Amino acid sequence: MTTQQGSGTPTVDREEALAALLDRRARAVREHDRAAFRATLDDPASGFGLRQLQQFDALTKLPLGTFRYGTPEPAPPLSTDRVAQLGPDAWVSRVGGRYSLAGFDTGTREFESYFTVVRRAGGWKLVDDTDGGTQVQVWDLPDLAVARSATTLVIGSGPASRLRPYLQLGDRAVAGVRAVWTPRWNARLVLVVPATSGQMAEQVGQDPTAVAQVAAVTDGPFDPTGRTGTDWVVINPEAFATLERTGQQVVTTHEATHVAIRATTTRQVPLWLSEGMADYVGYRDVDATRQRIAAALLQKVRAGTGPTALPTAGDFDPGRSTIAPSYNAAWLAVCRIVDRHGEAGLVRFYLDVATAPGAASGSTNTSVDPDADARVAFTTVLRTTEPAFTRDWLAYLRRLAAS
Repeated sequence: MTTQQGSGTPTVDREEALAALLDRRARAVREHDRAAFRATLDDPASGFGLRQLQQFDALTKLPLGTFRYGTPEPAPPLSTDRVAQLGPDAWVSRVGGRYSLAGFDTGTREFESYFTVVRRAGGWKLVDDTDGGTQVQVWDLPDLAVARSATTLVIGSGPASRLRPYLQLGDRAVAGVRAVWTPRWNARLVLVVPATSGQMAEQVGQDPTAVAQVAAVTDGPFDPTGRTGTDWVVINPEAFATLERTGQQVVTTHEATHVAIRATTTRQVPLWLSEGMADYVGYRDVDATRQRIAAALLQKVRAGTGPTALPTAGDFDPGRSTIAPSYNAAWLAVCRIVDRHGEAGLVRFYLDVATAPGAASGSTNTSVDPDADARVAFTTVLRTTEPAFTRDWLAYLRRLAAS
């Protein structure tokens, strides 16, 4: 293979040489061989080299099942100034990769790096990773530490003593989800706990303002079947710290519910159902009245500014409004299903909306519209209609607000 490098001078098989270098690097990570990893760097004492060695140390703390790089691909050429700085043979490559956490992930996650490469007497070496859009990964968290139990893995900025309290939250969350959600999942939970909200936003690829009201989010890729096998719960430490211990448990169980459902279903559902279900499981064991939990919503109902329909996706957008009343509304809608049909009826309803046509309750629904799927399931599972359910739910909100 003949390709063009940064200076425009042709070189032979540079992608193959880089692929071999990255294979050695990945093997060094898997085998915890720091010397072999160090040997892939042009200058281990440089700023880049020191950052890379910190990444290696972080990676070796993770229970990696898979860690590998993909085929290097050409990236936009280096600038004239960078070529002058690094030498005529320098070039930059986009490299994808995959990894998983053994015992917790049932699939793999992807990552992307841009490596700047230089030719030395001993072969190609890595000299930088800032000449492209290298993605921030969990192993980039400063002072990374890990804590684990039988069902929960906590990864975050240390010390480890900071992370250990999350283990109990995770273990209780897994038990709480298993009590309600009957489809089988691996009953494992990964919690990522950055040191700052800014780091949390980086981990989930969001602007910090978009997650300011959010104490935690579930994050992970969907596989071709529509399921997830590598969902993690990423904590917003500043928002999370404002909650009492009960509130932290509710949030953790809420997100664990998303993890379990996304691992065992194949289709999206309306957000009111998804968030209402997660809140239902989260609040299920909390010793508090519905009026107390839904105080933000019921205040709006009493003021005549309450909902007139089930919440839509826009109602859960923290950039548009205060989202607590919308979560309350969704939760009480799901509570209303449980009141009339029990938890088993709720799970059947959810599965009918969230699985492939015909896979649950004998549905013949072929829609790709979650709202349309829900309308069908109201009829086939709950033996009512969405308008009738909505009227009943709104009347229930008024009764709660008046009591």
